Amino acid sequence: MNKKKIIIFSIVFLVIIFIIFDFLSYRVNKIVKNLIVNQGSQTLGQQVSVGKIDTSIASSSIKITNIEIKNLEGFKNKNIIQIKNINADFLFTSLFKDTIIIKNINIEGATLYYEVLISNKEVKDNVSSFKPAAKNAATSSVKTTDASKEQETSNQSKKKNKDFLINQLTINNSTINASSEFLDIKKDINLSKMSFNNVGTIEQATKFREVLQMIFSNVLLNINNEIIQGDLKNKIKDKVKNLRNKISPESLKKLERTFR
Repeated sequence: MNKKKIIIFSIVFLVIIFIIFDFLSYRVNKIVKNLIVNQGSQTLGQQVSVGKIDTSIASSSIKITNIEIKNLEGFKNKNIIQIKNINADFLFTSLFKDTIIIKNINIEGATLYYEVLISNKEVKDNVSSFKPAAKNAATSSVKTTDASKEQETSNQSKKKNKDFLINQLTINNSTINASSEFLDIKKDINLSKMSFNNVGTIEQATKFREVLQMIFSNVLLNINNEIIQGDLKNKIKDKVKNLRNKISPESLKKLERTFR
């Protein structure tokens, strides 16, 4: 009889543990998706989508696949950034606190689609155009927060958004896919490993928009080194000569200064 009770108790205990873990996984998935889709779209100023999120409470880890950030209007590629995998390890006990501690995030297989095109006789690229969007979105977010401060204060007792802190953010095996039809450029550029510490929403942390600006600065530097200083320079200079009637004088001067 005692053995029966022990077996029944064990089964009930395991079922309860399973339900708790399943509920916590669901909660973490929801928090992560909200962070990436809602906060990401608000910060970047572009639509962000996620393929799949798998959370393991037992190992305190998360795997996210196929993250896409939509490209700016007028550019050829559907996305400006596409990420194959994001793997993260978090501190389990922080799930029950106001700030979720993420030990590390590893971003693997990110591709940035860099495009240069002519629009209304002006030369523009999506990365340079994307940077102000991130800043404006951040500014807009601050204004929205100020405007709705009273409403947030009244709802604070009902629900408080969790902060988060990433101890280390690492980007590996990332690539720039650089292309321009009018300059006849089509080239993949491999980026070196990038690492950032203490990224998050708490006061002492480095904010995402700051990390984004550093990443884009690195991207533009790599493009400059690979294309402007590389074997494509003379080829592009010849193309520029044939653009006098297709682009504005200001854009032409800019290109000539760049590739002289």
